[in-house]
Amino acid sequence: MKTVPQLIMGLKLRRSALNIDLILGSNVDLFYQLKNMELDAILVSLNDSVSDPDCEHLPLFSDDIFLAVPVDSPYARLAEIDLSTLRDTPFVTLTQGFATHQDGTRVFQQAGFEPQIAMQVNDIFTLLSMVSSGVGHALLPKRIEAVYENRVRLIPLQPRYRLQQHIGVVFLKAKERDPNLLALLAECRMYSLRLEQEAAG
Repeated sequence: MKTVPQLIMGLKLRRSALNIDLILGSNVDLFYQLKNMELDAILVSLNDSVSDPDCEHLPLFSDDIFLAVPVDSPYARLAEIDLSTLRDTPFVTLTQGFATHQDGTRVFQQAGFEPQIAMQVNDIFTLLSMVSSGVGHALLPKRIEAVYENRVRLIPLQPRYRLQQHIGVVFLKAKERDPNLLALLAECRMYSLRLEQEAAG
């Protein structure tokens, strides 16, 4: 969740006069807007929903999927979780079109069950609020941990259920010479390099 603020700060240093509008949405919705030239670039999970010959991708980082539970859940202290033991547990999910919904579906298939869906929501913040309130558990990427860290715990899945999201910037090839887009891509490369250096440590 720190990615976007850091990219914006770096971009503003490069192009201080640039006006930046942020739009939250699913992979499907954002990609539709990109293709219709309503957006210059999108930061999304790099999966089949954004694969298109008219577009270029710039990978930034990878992120593991975890089980999100309330801090007072009996699961909150576990080192890892066997997802198949939660077949009778209610879950909260994002709606279809979100990469995290698709990834969750794949993980549940690996665990051999169809989850009991207590609620589907349209944004990550509502989903986290529902998890922290005890409405249901969720499968979420690690990057959201800082948002509700006092109210939600992320538990690693057992290795057989582990799945990674690959996050990156997608843009139209037709716009690749746009100075503002070039500045964003340069900042993204710097950000990715910093992450690699931190990981190498």
